[in-house]
Amino acid sequence: PTSVMTYGQLEGLVNEWNLELEDQEKCFLPQATQVNAWDCTLIENGEMICILHGEVNKGKLNQKRLEQELDFILSQQQELEFLLTYLKESMSDQSGLHYLQHADEERVET
Repeated sequence: PTSVMTYGQLEGLVNEWNLELEDQEKCFLPQATQVNAWDCTLIENGEMICILHGEVNKGKLNQKRLEQELDFILSQQQELEFLLTYLKESMSDQSGLHYLQHADEERVET
């Protein structure tokens, strides 16, 4: 025996499905709106992360350049300290009298 569905039963099922579909739509639309907002936020944050990443890389390059310049300045300072030490030692090795005689000779020449 095959069950036969009447037009009224079919219409009742369709109406029931429509009501369920409307209920599901009422739940779905706010969730879809929220997911869309999250998606926009994620995209904006991703762009900001890219910008920050670029700025961090610029900062690293600037820091490396600054460290190289500081190393260069340090090497120059060490070289100057070495030269000053050498000059002080050579000056102390000369006798004070000899130095004064040399200064007197230069005064006479001028």
